Amino acid sequence: MIKIYLPIFLLISFVFIISISFLYEEEIVVENISGSVMGTTYSINLQIDNPANIEPSIVNIFSNVNEEMSTYIEGSMISRVNKSVIGEWTSVNEDFIEVLAYATNLCLKTNGVYDVTIGKIVDSWGFGPEEVTEKPKKIDLRYFQDQIGCNSIEFDQEKFLVKKLKDIALDFSSIAKGFAIDKAFLFLENEEKIKSFMVELGGEIRTTSLKPDRKAWKVGVINPLNPSTFIHIFYSDNHESFAMATSGDYMNIRIFNDEKYSHTIDSNTLPSEFNKKSVSVISTNAMKADAIATALNAMELNQAIIFADKNNIKALFVTEENNEAKLIFSKELQKVKI
Repeated sequence: MIKIYLPIFLLISFVFIISISFLYEEEIVVENISGSVMGTTYSINLQIDNPANIEPSIVNIFSNVNEEMSTYIEGSMISRVNKSVIGEWTSVNEDFIEVLAYATNLCLKTNGVYDVTIGKIVDSWGFGPEEVTEKPKKIDLRYFQDQIGCNSIEFDQEKFLVKKLKDIALDFSSIAKGFAIDKAFLFLENEEKIKSFMVELGGEIRTTSLKPDRKAWKVGVINPLNPSTFIHIFYSDNHESFAMATSGDYMNIRIFNDEKYSHTIDSNTLPSEFNKKSVSVISTNAMKADAIATALNAMELNQAIIFADKNNIKALFVTEENNEAKLIFSKELQKVKI
């Protein structure tokens, strides 16, 4: 199962910062850094004591992750792994191993619902780099399903090596954007001159607890039945660490023979028919929120709620009932002020 961003990591998590106004003392400078990367946009609001040009460092962080983990770049690290011969080691770096290790662990915890080895299935449905005009053949899908799995790839965390054990292709688009946010966040956190900040990339975010005016950041979740409106607002000061990502079925779909298929693919069942729903996850970092939101969105609703409650996940499920949006809060999220 994977979440796809086009043209590079395009599936935009449908979370929007709805309050980024600032009140600040005269000697404090508030800056906004924005741009495009990974097939989407980014925006960073930060408070600093003195003006400083940190944008090149942010761009470099995002670009490096893209060069490592984008299947849309022919010479990227992940593309080299995907092109490698089965059974032969490929040299990667520490970041790549960190992402793969977490993804593999989540694959095992979800019994394969979340699986980053699903790249060839993703491509066959037209959610990858190549354009697809017809549904994939059942015989091809059966072959791909036989190849994928949590144990279809091996990695050495000390030597930073990866080896394919079966005919699979990795796809990190359900996790790489969150990882890039975390890299930028940690960089800013280590800059002494920066007091508070918010990092947003393609709708996924990570913030300090408070804005420069000592008020909470407000984060709105889009109503999947009416994308021009917000259905719920979260406040960053209600959480020890605030990172949030949303996976939704209603923006990135493929249509074959008048049937709509969601971008979110459970590796056990393949793409589900489009049914307008979303899952928002709050976690300690954006990489976890990104991947977990995708995993929950790929599950059947009841299965996802049980999984979230069992694993103490802060999750907001938005589904449809009687043509109206219905909110379901996980037990862990109910414990905080919402």
